[in-house]
Amino acid sequence: MKTLVRDGLRLTLCFVRLGLCLSLTFAAQQTFAVEGQSLPKNWKKFPLQKMKVRVIDGDTFDADLNRNGRFSNPEERIRLLYVDTPELKKSHKGKDPKLGLPAKGYLRSVLSKANPVLWVNPKNKTGNFGRLLAVLEVKGHNINLALIKHGHSYFDTRYAWPADFKTYAKAEAHAFEKHLGIWSYRKSRKRYLLRMRKEGKTVYSLKNPYFVSKIKKADAIDLSKYNGRFVRVRGKIKKIQQLRKGAKLIFLEHHRMKKGLPVISFENQRKWLGLGKIRKGDFLQIEGFATLYKQKQWQIRLHRAVRLD
Repeated sequence: MKTLVRDGLRLTLCFVRLGLCLSLTFAAQQTFAVEGQSLPKNWKKFPLQKMKVRVIDGDTFDADLNRNGRFSNPEERIRLLYVDTPELKKSHKGKDPKLGLPAKGYLRSVLSKANPVLWVNPKNKTGNFGRLLAVLEVKGHNINLALIKHGHSYFDTRYAWPADFKTYAKAEAHAFEKHLGIWSYRKSRKRYLLRMRKEGKTVYSLKNPYFVSKIKKADAIDLSKYNGRFVRVRGKIKKIQQLRKGAKLIFLEHHRMKKGLPVISFENQRKWLGLGKIRKGDFLQIEGFATLYKQKQWQIRLHRAVRLD
């Protein structure tokens, strides 16, 4: 009798393990099926096939790029662009293994697939800590984008800006609306939305209370009605004022504001957005938070700008 019970338990455990394996396999196949490519163009390619790797967390791993059997930090440490997964160690951003471990597991899983490839921008190779900044491709798909779409990370534009902004923004909105990963819990959703707000951006979703979905005319908008919310406006540049440390105020034509509607912008933003040569009369779509500067002047804190002419 004991033998039968023992055999029955083994059989049950076998089916549970088999079911788990099938579930993970299906999830991986589903991941590669749903992700759009949005891969970089004209970047340097680093094949990682049969290369020794060590995953640190959901957005960082080591790769034996020189194939000497050792990891040399930071030269062989890879930091994935456009993502920032929850931390597994103590940091100023806090420690969140509950959400960080699934992200790490996801990255480890995709790196074990056939023919992973790194794409590195020759003009922006390394970050603040000397790590190699890259987009990871597996089976022709963008894993940085997949991390966002599955809720393992928000869409991080602090250090680099992807050419295909809309694809990343849609991926983030999808995870937010489906309550995936970091967007699964009310406390986590609130924490990340506040963090993003401090960075001047938000989730482009109708379900996000900070996001104003309708695009407004810059010459008629009353920013006081949208205090602390993310707006999108379209209008012509009236003038541009140079400030300190590369900052500029871009004034859009406005019916009631004599100087125009002010938009505060910074040098790195304009560089990534291709706004180096904007001038009076240019027609733009401006996106960012409506704020009251020093309790005196309403302005938009620039996150994104698109030329419309």
